[in-house]
Amino acid sequence: MSRLFKGPWASRPRLQPAGAGECGERDAGETPTLRRKAALVAACLALFAFAAPCAAETLQDALTAAYETNPVLASQRDQQRALDETYVQAKAGWRPTLGASVQADYERQPNSITQLSDGSSAGSYGYGALNLTQPLYTGGRTLWAVRAAEAAVAAGREDLRAVEARVFYAVILSYLDVLRDQQILVIRKADMATLEREAAEAKAKFDLGQVTRTDVAQAQAQLESARGALAAAAGQLEISRAEYVAAVGHAPGDLAETANLPGLPTSLSQALDLAQTWNPMLLQSQEQARASKAQIAVARAGYRPTVSLQGSFGYIGPVAPLNFRNYGQDITGGVTLSLPILTGGVVQSQVRQASAQNGSDEMMIEVTRRQVIESVAQSWSQLESNRLAAEAAKAQVDAADLALRGNQAEYAYGLRKTLDVLIADQNLRAAQSSLATSRHDALLAQAAVLDVAGRLEAANLLPQEKAYDPRTNFNRVKNVGGLPWDGAVKTLDMIGAPSP
Repeated sequence: MSRLFKGPWASRPRLQPAGAGECGERDAGETPTLRRKAALVAACLALFAFAAPCAAETLQDALTAAYETNPVLASQRDQQRALDETYVQAKAGWRPTLGASVQADYERQPNSITQLSDGSSAGSYGYGALNLTQPLYTGGRTLWAVRAAEAAVAAGREDLRAVEARVFYAVILSYLDVLRDQQILVIRKADMATLEREAAEAKAKFDLGQVTRTDVAQAQAQLESARGALAAAAGQLEISRAEYVAAVGHAPGDLAETANLPGLPTSLSQALDLAQTWNPMLLQSQEQARASKAQIAVARAGYRPTVSLQGSFGYIGPVAPLNFRNYGQDITGGVTLSLPILTGGVVQSQVRQASAQNGSDEMMIEVTRRQVIESVAQSWSQLESNRLAAEAAKAQVDAADLALRGNQAEYAYGLRKTLDVLIADQNLRAAQSSLATSRHDALLAQAAVLDVAGRLEAANLLPQEKAYDPRTNFNRVKNVGGLPWDGAVKTLDMIGAPSP
């Protein structure tokens, strides 16, 4: 492959002697020593400018850009922040509510029920008050609702990890696709250059009577096939570039070769252990089962009594004529005990529904666990086979390159036919394309192993970046609206609370 990628020195312009004018004449007052120093400095500057191109974009650069700007990931973070509020809303069941009410009534009634001839009288009154309700005991309903919300928030965090992994996988896939397609395009261009030269040589030898028209036709057919392959490679590269923009957020430039991804398990058993401990989908199913189990207790709390402290403060008086001096204070307060006696079967149905949902969620844990184990085995097997394929493809390229060089040398001495050279060239290009694809597949298989193992995340792939922590927002809002007596009400709510 060395002949396909010429080094920078092959086309580097020769440096002009320092101090030479347009006609190459030396300045009269310049000494040979100064001229040699100036030439050395100019050579060093030219070498530095040529050998220091702009740094190629790395996979870490692409992952960082997606981590900071990907709209899918940003949307999921907002959804998680919205889910955090369900915990705050559940805790509100222990806290007081305060509302205002205003009422105006007009009433007209007979002065006597038996003597309608006595006429009627009319009156109106207005009422305005502030009403306060403080729950003292909810039968455990609020207690378990808070625990269910906490588990749902934890499940949402695992879903966020899964979305982050999918975004990173898409970035890695698009990065490797562009890198592979760029390499294949270079191979196709080199193939075109070689076949154009071979076709020209075949035509020249035909003119000299050294080869037949068949040799010329074979070379021309191979050239046209390479032209079609070049167009297809260019089209595929544009498709991959578009997918890269969708995943990363900007067009790809020069992409750097990528080594092994960090955090890769060293064995199948380690991959299985990591997956059963950190796989986000498995952890999410466990948290969902915990949330639905708490909902059983929430439903059973419908059988329990509730106790609340209620009070109101307001004014009542006539509406017409309106005179606030005629209004008097109205203050009420008391404790209300509510005990459900007949619910029409609603509570029983809610308990059965919650129990069935929890049973389904518990089974989904096992379903997910089996899927995770299967995915680990498949991705690890794919990783091993792709590693071997990449090694074989590298050896194939070395052998095919040597074979092509040998055929070209022997063809120059008439020991090989044009067809032999064309076949050798085709074998080399096929081997080079296979190597690019094998390297692509091997790295993508590493990403698949990290994904199922729960390590395709910023904490592992981007250790230099400050990882987004969803707990930060949760800790910020979880106690919003809290009151000093929340703990006392929570303790009362635990008395006689149902179990799931």
